[in-house]
Amino acid sequence: MSIMKARFSHMVLTALGAALLAGAPAYAENRPESEATQARDARIQRELDRSRNMLEDQHQEWMRNQRDTPRLTTPSQRDLNVPIYTSPPRLQ
Repeated sequence: MSIMKARFSHMVLTALGAALLAGAPAYAENRPESEATQARDARIQRELDRSRNMLEDQHQEWMRNQRDTPRLTTPSQRDLNVPIYTSPPRLQ
């Protein structure tokens, strides 16, 4: 469970960092983007896509678990045709 929390935290931080980095060049002068900037933007986009895919996979897993929950929690028919315990007679 803690691994999923760590992955989720990593994905959130990656998405936030990517959003901040993606917005930073917009405030710079209007000049053609360098290869380094293009490479960074491509890497950021790959990280965002990867994070989105991981979140989608986790959501699909959660949906499968939710679908299976009623089957696991509904009571089954009990077999009531079992002998009832009676104590042996007392010796006097």
